[in-house]
Amino acid sequence: MIQKSSRKSTYRLLLVVSLLLGVLTLSGCVGAAAPVPTSDPVGIGLSATVRPLENVPIILTIKNNMTKFVSDVKVQIVAIDGNAGIAPFDLWETPDASVALSAPLLPGKTAQVKLVLQQKAPAAIKSYAVNVSVSYKDGDGIAVTKTITNAGIVKVGNINFLSAGIRWIIEQLNNLVRSYALAIILLTLGLKLITEPLTRMQFKSTVDMQKLQPQLAKLKAKYPSKDDAKQLNEETMKLYKDNNVSLFSGCLPLLVQWPVFLALFVAINNYSPFNNAPFLWAPALSMASSGLPLATRFIMPIIVAASTYVQSITSFIPGQDRSQTAFLTYFMPLLLGYWAYGFSIALALYWALFSLFSAGQQYLVIRRLTKGMALPEPVVKKSSKK
Repeated sequence: MIQKSSRKSTYRLLLVVSLLLGVLTLSGCVGAAAPVPTSDPVGIGLSATVRPLENVPIILTIKNNMTKFVSDVKVQIVAIDGNAGIAPFDLWETPDASVALSAPLLPGKTAQVKLVLQQKAPAAIKSYAVNVSVSYKDGDGIAVTKTITNAGIVKVGNINFLSAGIRWIIEQLNNLVRSYALAIILLTLGLKLITEPLTRMQFKSTVDMQKLQPQLAKLKAKYPSKDDAKQLNEETMKLYKDNNVSLFSGCLPLLVQWPVFLALFVAINNYSPFNNAPFLWAPALSMASSGLPLATRFIMPIIVAASTYVQSITSFIPGQDRSQTAFLTYFMPLLLGYWAYGFSIALALYWALFSLFSAGQQYLVIRRLTKGMALPEPVVKKSSKK
Protein backbone atom coordinates (compact mmCIF):
# COMPACT_ATOMS: atom_id res chain seq x y z
CA MET A 1 0.00 0.00 0.00
CA ILE A 2 2.87 2.36 0.81
CA GLN A 3 4.55 1.45 -2.45
CA LYS A 4 1.36 2.19 -4.43
CA SER A 5 0.90 5.53 -2.67
CA SER A 6 4.53 6.47 -3.28
CA ARG A 7 4.18 5.64 -6.97
CA LYS A 8 1.08 7.82 -7.27
CA SER A 9 2.90 10.69 -5.58
CA THR A 10 5.78 10.34 -8.04
CA TYR A 11 3.41 10.47 -11.02
CA ARG A 12 1.67 13.53 -9.61
CA LEU A 13 5.00 15.27 -9.04
CA LEU A 14 6.09 14.54 -12.60
CA LEU A 15 2.75 15.81 -13.89
CA VAL A 16 3.09 19.08 -11.98
CA VAL A 17 6.70 19.58 -13.09
CA SER A 18 5.81 18.87 -16.73
CA LEU A 19 2.88 21.27 -16.64
CA LEU A 20 5.03 24.00 -15.10
CA LEU A 21 7.70 23.50 -17.76
CA GLY A 22 5.00 23.67 -20.42
CA VAL A 23 3.67 26.94 -19.03
CA LEU A 24 7.18 28.42 -18.88
CA THR A 25 7.82 27.27 -22.43
CA LEU A 26 4.65 28.78 -23.82
CA SER A 27 4.92 32.05 -21.91
CA GLY A 28 4.82 34.82 -24.46
CA CYS A 29 3.52 32.54 -27.23
CA VAL A 30 -0.06 33.73 -26.94
CA GLY A 31 -0.69 36.65 -29.26
CA ALA A 32 -1.63 39.97 -27.72
CA ALA A 33 -4.95 41.69 -28.39
CA ALA A 34 -5.26 43.97 -31.42
CA PRO A 35 -3.43 47.25 -30.75
CA VAL A 36 -5.65 50.26 -30.01
CA PRO A 37 -5.22 53.09 -32.57
CA THR A 38 -4.54 56.67 -31.52
CA SER A 39 -7.19 59.42 -31.76
CA ASP A 40 -5.47 61.17 -34.70
CA PRO A 41 -7.48 61.75 -37.92
CA VAL A 42 -5.89 58.53 -39.16
CA GLY A 43 -5.11 56.69 -35.93
CA ILE A 44 -2.34 54.11 -35.64
CA GLY A 45 -1.79 51.35 -33.10
CA LEU A 46 0.94 48.74 -33.26
CA SER A 47 2.36 45.95 -31.14
CA ALA A 48 4.67 42.96 -31.25
CA THR A 49 6.01 40.56 -28.64
CA VAL A 50 9.11 38.54 -29.51
CA ARG A 51 12.21 36.98 -28.00
CA PRO A 52 15.88 37.63 -28.82
CA LEU A 53 16.92 36.57 -32.35
CA GLU A 54 13.36 36.19 -33.60
CA ASN A 55 11.57 37.77 -36.52
CA VAL A 56 9.40 40.71 -35.45
CA PRO A 57 5.85 40.52 -36.86
CA ILE A 58 4.46 43.97 -36.06
CA ILE A 59 0.67 44.19 -36.21
CA LEU A 60 -0.56 47.66 -37.21
CA THR A 61 -4.15 48.80 -36.73
CA ILE A 62 -5.14 51.77 -38.92
CA LYS A 63 -8.40 53.61 -38.18
CA ASN A 64 -10.09 56.41 -40.09
CA ASN A 65 -11.44 58.75 -37.40
CA MET A 66 -12.76 61.28 -39.93
CA THR A 67 -16.16 61.68 -41.58
CA LYS A 68 -14.79 61.18 -45.10
CA PHE A 69 -12.87 58.30 -46.63
CA VAL A 70 -9.08 58.41 -46.97
CA SER A 71 -6.93 56.84 -49.67
CA ASP A 72 -3.26 56.07 -50.41
CA VAL A 73 -2.64 55.38 -46.73
CA LYS A 74 0.98 54.57 -45.94
CA VAL A 75 2.50 53.97 -42.51
CA GLN A 76 6.26 53.93 -41.97
CA ILE A 77 8.29 53.38 -38.83
CA VAL A 78 10.58 56.38 -38.39
CA ALA A 79 11.99 55.93 -34.89
CA ILE A 80 12.35 53.24 -32.22
CA ASP A 81 13.06 53.98 -28.59
CA GLY A 82 13.60 57.65 -29.44
CA ASN A 83 16.27 56.94 -32.07
CA ALA A 84 15.70 57.61 -35.76
CA GLY A 85 15.46 54.47 -37.90
CA ILE A 86 14.49 50.93 -36.98
CA ALA A 87 17.50 49.81 -34.91
CA PRO A 88 17.95 47.44 -33.09
CA PHE A 89 15.81 45.68 -35.71
CA ASP A 90 16.50 45.20 -39.42
CA LEU A 91 14.54 44.99 -42.65
CA TRP A 92 13.43 41.68 -44.07
CA GLU A 93 11.72 41.14 -47.43
CA THR A 94 10.74 44.82 -47.71
CA PRO A 95 12.64 47.83 -49.16
CA ASP A 96 11.73 49.97 -46.14
CA ALA A 97 9.86 49.75 -42.84
CA SER A 98 6.50 50.72 -44.30
CA VAL A 99 3.14 49.23 -45.23
CA ALA A 100 0.37 50.65 -47.40
CA LEU A 101 -3.35 50.07 -47.85
CA SER A 102 -4.38 49.11 -51.35
CA ALA A 103 -7.97 50.33 -50.96
CA PRO A 104 -9.56 53.49 -49.52
CA LEU A 105 -10.48 53.40 -45.83
CA LEU A 106 -14.08 54.41 -45.13
CA PRO A 107 -15.08 56.68 -42.21
CA GLY A 108 -14.94 54.92 -38.82
CA LYS A 109 -13.46 51.76 -40.33
CA THR A 110 -10.25 50.01 -39.33
CA ALA A 111 -7.76 47.86 -41.20
CA GLN A 112 -5.00 45.60 -39.93
CA VAL A 113 -1.71 45.01 -41.71
CA LYS A 114 1.52 43.28 -40.73
CA LEU A 115 5.11 44.42 -41.16
CA VAL A 116 7.82 41.82 -40.48
CA LEU A 117 11.25 42.98 -39.35
CA GLN A 118 14.10 40.77 -38.15
CA GLN A 119 16.88 40.63 -35.58
CA LYS A 120 20.27 40.05 -37.13
CA ALA A 121 21.71 40.44 -33.63
CA PRO A 122 19.83 39.79 -30.36
CA ALA A 123 17.93 42.89 -29.22
CA ALA A 124 18.10 43.90 -25.57
CA ILE A 125 15.26 42.55 -23.45
CA LYS A 126 12.97 45.57 -22.96
CA SER A 127 9.98 47.42 -24.42
CA TYR A 128 10.65 49.72 -27.39
CA ALA A 129 8.38 52.71 -28.07
CA VAL A 130 7.73 53.18 -31.80
CA ASN A 131 7.10 56.43 -33.73
CA VAL A 132 5.48 56.28 -37.15
CA SER A 133 4.88 58.56 -40.08
CA VAL A 134 1.41 58.45 -41.64
CA SER A 135 0.69 59.78 -45.12
CA TYR A 136 -2.68 59.74 -46.91
CA LYS A 137 -5.07 61.69 -49.09
CA ASP A 138 -8.18 62.97 -47.33
CA GLY A 139 -11.68 63.05 -48.78
CA ASP A 140 -10.89 66.28 -50.65
CA GLY A 141 -7.79 64.78 -52.27
CA ILE A 142 -5.36 66.79 -50.14
CA ALA A 143 -2.12 64.96 -49.28
CA VAL A 144 -1.37 64.84 -45.55
CA THR A 145 1.71 63.58 -43.72
CA LYS A 146 1.92 63.39 -39.95
CA THR A 147 4.26 61.87 -37.39
CA ILE A 148 2.68 59.98 -34.49
CA THR A 149 4.87 59.44 -31.44
CA ASN A 150 4.45 56.40 -29.21
CA ALA A 151 2.05 54.71 -31.61
CA GLY A 152 2.79 51.42 -29.86
CA ILE A 153 5.50 49.19 -28.47
CA VAL A 154 7.61 46.25 -29.52
CA LYS A 155 8.39 44.07 -26.52
CA VAL A 156 11.42 41.78 -26.49
CA GLY A 157 11.09 39.20 -23.72
CA ASN A 158 13.08 36.31 -22.31
CA ILE A 159 13.31 32.89 -23.90
CA ASN A 160 12.91 29.78 -21.73
CA PHE A 161 16.02 27.76 -20.99
CA LEU A 162 14.89 24.68 -22.93
CA SER A 163 14.36 26.64 -26.16
CA ALA A 164 17.61 28.52 -25.64
CA GLY A 165 19.42 25.19 -25.24
CA ILE A 166 17.87 23.83 -28.43
CA ARG A 167 18.94 26.93 -30.37
CA TRP A 168 22.47 26.54 -29.02
CA ILE A 169 22.54 22.93 -30.23
CA ILE A 170 21.25 24.00 -33.66
CA GLU A 171 24.00 26.62 -33.93
CA GLN A 172 26.69 24.10 -32.96
CA LEU A 173 25.42 21.62 -35.53
CA ASN A 174 25.21 24.36 -38.17
CA ASN A 175 28.83 25.32 -37.46
CA LEU A 176 29.74 21.68 -37.99
CA VAL A 177 27.78 20.89 -41.17
CA ARG A 178 27.26 24.43 -42.57
CA SER A 179 23.57 23.86 -43.21
CA TYR A 180 20.62 24.72 -40.96
CA ALA A 181 18.44 22.17 -42.76
CA LEU A 182 20.96 19.41 -42.11
CA ALA A 183 21.31 20.68 -38.52
CA ILE A 184 17.55 20.20 -38.02
CA ILE A 185 17.81 16.68 -39.44
CA LEU A 186 20.64 15.81 -37.05
CA LEU A 187 18.79 17.42 -34.12
CA THR A 188 15.67 15.37 -34.84
CA LEU A 189 17.65 12.15 -35.15
CA GLY A 190 19.52 12.90 -31.93
CA LEU A 191 16.32 13.57 -29.99
CA LYS A 192 14.82 10.30 -31.24
CA LEU A 193 17.90 8.38 -30.09
CA ILE A 194 17.82 10.08 -26.67
CA THR A 195 14.10 9.40 -26.17
CA GLU A 196 14.28 5.82 -27.47
CA PRO A 197 14.13 4.32 -23.93
CA LEU A 198 10.98 6.34 -23.23
CA THR A 199 9.39 5.19 -26.49
CA ARG A 200 10.28 1.59 -25.70
CA MET A 201 8.75 1.98 -22.21
CA GLN A 202 5.58 3.44 -23.70
CA PHE A 203 5.04 0.62 -26.19
CA LYS A 204 6.08 -2.07 -23.72
CA SER A 205 3.25 -0.89 -21.47
CA THR A 206 0.82 -0.96 -24.40
CA VAL A 207 1.93 -4.43 -25.46
CA ASP A 208 1.69 -5.72 -21.88
CA MET A 209 -1.85 -4.36 -21.69
CA GLN A 210 -2.71 -6.00 -25.00
CA LYS A 211 -1.40 -9.37 -23.79
CA LEU A 212 -3.84 -9.19 -20.90
CA GLN A 213 -6.88 -8.54 -23.10
CA PRO A 214 -8.00 -12.21 -23.21
CA GLN A 215 -7.93 -12.43 -19.39
CA LEU A 216 -9.69 -9.05 -19.09
CA ALA A 217 -12.37 -10.27 -21.47
CA LYS A 218 -12.88 -13.37 -19.33
CA LEU A 219 -13.22 -11.21 -16.21
CA LYS A 220 -15.85 -9.06 -17.93
CA ALA A 221 -17.72 -12.20 -18.96
CA LYS A 222 -17.45 -13.54 -15.39
CA TYR A 223 -18.82 -10.30 -13.89
CA PRO A 224 -21.32 -9.01 -16.46
CA SER A 225 -23.69 -7.27 -14.06
CA LYS A 226 -23.40 -3.67 -12.86
CA ASP A 227 -23.68 -5.06 -9.35
CA ASP A 228 -20.38 -6.83 -9.94
CA ALA A 229 -18.55 -3.63 -10.93
CA LYS A 230 -16.64 -3.39 -7.65
CA GLN A 231 -15.55 -7.02 -7.82
CA LEU A 232 -14.58 -6.62 -11.48
CA ASN A 233 -12.47 -3.59 -10.66
CA GLU A 234 -10.71 -5.38 -7.82
CA GLU A 235 -9.97 -8.43 -9.98
CA THR A 236 -8.74 -6.20 -12.81
CA MET A 237 -6.36 -4.31 -10.52
CA LYS A 238 -5.11 -7.62 -9.10
CA LEU A 239 -4.49 -8.88 -12.64
CA TYR A 240 -2.45 -5.79 -13.46
CA LYS A 241 -0.47 -6.08 -10.22
CA ASP A 242 0.26 -9.78 -10.69
CA ASN A 243 1.62 -9.07 -14.17
CA ASN A 244 3.57 -5.91 -13.19
CA VAL A 245 1.50 -3.72 -15.53
CA SER A 246 0.98 -0.05 -14.65
CA LEU A 247 -1.86 2.01 -16.07
CA PHE A 248 0.33 5.11 -15.99
CA SER A 249 3.56 3.85 -17.54
CA GLY A 250 2.18 4.24 -21.07
CA CYS A 251 1.39 7.93 -20.53
CA LEU A 252 4.48 8.84 -18.53
CA PRO A 253 6.94 8.91 -21.48
CA LEU A 254 4.66 11.28 -23.40
CA LEU A 255 4.32 13.46 -20.30
CA VAL A 256 8.09 13.74 -19.92
CA GLN A 257 8.62 14.60 -23.61
CA TRP A 258 5.84 17.21 -23.76
CA PRO A 259 7.90 20.20 -22.55
CA VAL A 260 10.63 19.33 -25.08
CA PHE A 261 8.11 19.39 -27.95
CA LEU A 262 6.85 22.80 -26.83
CA ALA A 263 10.39 24.12 -26.46
CA LEU A 264 11.18 23.00 -30.01
CA PHE A 265 8.18 24.93 -31.30
CA VAL A 266 9.40 28.12 -29.59
CA ALA A 267 13.01 27.59 -30.68
CA ILE A 268 12.42 26.81 -34.35
CA ASN A 269 9.23 28.43 -35.62
CA ASN A 270 10.32 32.10 -35.67
CA TYR A 271 14.12 31.91 -35.54
CA SER A 272 15.58 34.81 -37.55
CA PRO A 273 18.92 33.13 -38.53
CA PHE A 274 16.79 30.83 -40.71
CA ASN A 275 15.97 33.86 -42.92
CA ASN A 276 19.15 33.28 -44.93
CA ALA A 277 18.89 29.48 -45.00
CA PRO A 278 17.24 28.22 -48.21
CA PHE A 279 15.75 24.73 -48.37
CA LEU A 280 15.06 23.05 -51.71
CA TRP A 281 11.91 24.82 -52.98
CA ALA A 282 11.79 27.41 -50.17
CA PRO A 283 13.89 30.63 -50.22
CA ALA A 284 14.22 30.49 -46.42
CA LEU A 285 13.55 27.98 -43.65
CA SER A 286 11.83 30.74 -41.67
CA MET A 287 9.14 31.27 -44.33
CA ALA A 288 5.72 29.71 -43.95
CA SER A 289 4.31 27.51 -46.69
CA SER A 290 1.42 29.97 -47.03
CA GLY A 291 3.89 32.61 -48.26
CA LEU A 292 5.37 30.47 -51.05
CA PRO A 293 4.30 30.47 -54.73
CA LEU A 294 1.23 28.39 -55.51
CA ALA A 295 3.30 25.69 -57.24
CA THR A 296 5.22 24.87 -54.04
CA ARG A 297 2.81 26.09 -51.36
CA PHE A 298 1.32 22.70 -50.46
CA ILE A 299 4.42 20.48 -50.69
CA MET A 300 5.41 20.64 -47.02
CA PRO A 301 1.84 20.41 -45.60
CA ILE A 302 1.29 17.26 -47.70
CA ILE A 303 4.60 15.78 -46.50
CA VAL A 304 3.68 16.55 -42.87
CA ALA A 305 0.22 14.98 -43.26
CA ALA A 306 1.63 11.86 -44.98
CA SER A 307 4.42 11.36 -42.43
CA THR A 308 1.97 11.79 -39.53
CA TYR A 309 -0.30 9.16 -41.06
CA VAL A 310 2.63 6.74 -41.44
CA GLN A 311 3.58 7.34 -37.80
CA SER A 312 -0.01 6.67 -36.75
CA ILE A 313 -0.46 3.36 -38.57
CA THR A 314 2.91 2.00 -37.39
CA SER A 315 1.86 2.51 -33.76
CA PHE A 316 -0.80 -0.23 -33.82
CA ILE A 317 -0.27 -3.30 -31.68
CA PRO A 318 -1.26 -6.70 -33.19
CA GLY A 319 -4.75 -7.60 -32.06
CA GLN A 320 -5.49 -4.06 -30.90
CA ASP A 321 -8.99 -2.70 -31.45
CA ARG A 322 -8.49 0.06 -34.00
CA SER A 323 -12.10 1.21 -34.18
CA GLN A 324 -11.66 3.57 -31.23
CA THR A 325 -8.66 5.33 -32.80
CA ALA A 326 -9.72 5.26 -36.46
CA PHE A 327 -10.97 8.85 -36.35
CA LEU A 328 -7.68 10.17 -34.97
CA THR A 329 -5.71 8.06 -37.45
CA TYR A 330 -7.16 10.05 -40.33
CA PHE A 331 -8.07 13.33 -38.60
CA MET A 332 -4.71 14.13 -36.96
CA PRO A 333 -2.69 13.99 -40.22
CA LEU A 334 -5.16 16.38 -41.86
CA LEU A 335 -5.08 18.71 -38.85
CA LEU A 336 -1.27 18.77 -38.70
CA GLY A 337 -1.07 19.30 -42.46
CA TYR A 338 -3.38 22.28 -42.05
CA TRP A 339 -1.22 23.68 -39.24
CA ALA A 340 1.93 23.11 -41.28
CA TYR A 341 0.52 25.47 -43.91
CA GLY A 342 1.08 28.34 -41.47
CA PHE A 343 4.20 26.97 -39.76
CA SER A 344 7.68 27.88 -40.86
CA ILE A 345 9.36 25.43 -43.24
CA ALA A 346 11.88 24.68 -40.47
CA LEU A 347 9.22 23.58 -37.98
CA ALA A 348 7.31 21.59 -40.61
CA LEU A 349 10.57 19.90 -41.65
CA TYR A 350 11.26 18.94 -38.05
CA TRP A 351 7.77 17.49 -37.58
CA ALA A 352 7.91 15.48 -40.84
CA LEU A 353 11.32 14.03 -39.92
CA PHE A 354 10.22 13.35 -36.34
CA SER A 355 7.16 11.45 -37.61
CA LEU A 356 9.17 9.37 -40.09
CA PHE A 357 11.89 8.55 -37.54
CA SER A 358 9.16 7.67 -35.04
CA ALA A 359 7.46 5.41 -37.56
CA GLY A 360 10.65 3.43 -38.12
CA GLN A 361 11.37 3.30 -34.40
CA GLN A 362 7.82 2.17 -33.56
CA TYR A 363 7.91 -0.56 -36.20
CA LEU A 364 11.15 -2.03 -34.82
CA VAL A 365 10.15 -1.72 -31.15
CA ILE A 366 6.68 -3.21 -31.60
CA ARG A 367 8.02 -5.99 -33.80
CA ARG A 368 10.56 -6.92 -31.12
CA LEU A 369 8.09 -6.71 -28.23
CA THR A 370 5.32 -8.68 -29.96
CA LYS A 371 7.51 -11.43 -31.40
CA GLY A 372 5.76 -14.74 -30.73
CA MET A 373 2.78 -13.03 -29.09
CA ALA A 374 -0.49 -14.82 -29.73
CA LEU A 375 -3.34 -12.66 -30.94
CA PRO A 376 -6.17 -12.28 -28.42
CA GLU A 377 -9.13 -14.54 -29.12
CA PRO A 378 -12.64 -13.22 -28.69
CA VAL A 379 -14.34 -14.46 -25.55
CA VAL A 380 -17.97 -15.53 -25.95
CA LYS A 381 -20.08 -14.05 -23.23
CA LYS A 382 -22.08 -16.70 -21.41
CA SER A 383 -25.78 -16.12 -21.10
CA SER A 384 -26.93 -15.46 -17.54
CA LYS A 385 -28.92 -18.17 -15.81
CA LYS A 386 -32.60 -17.55 -15.42
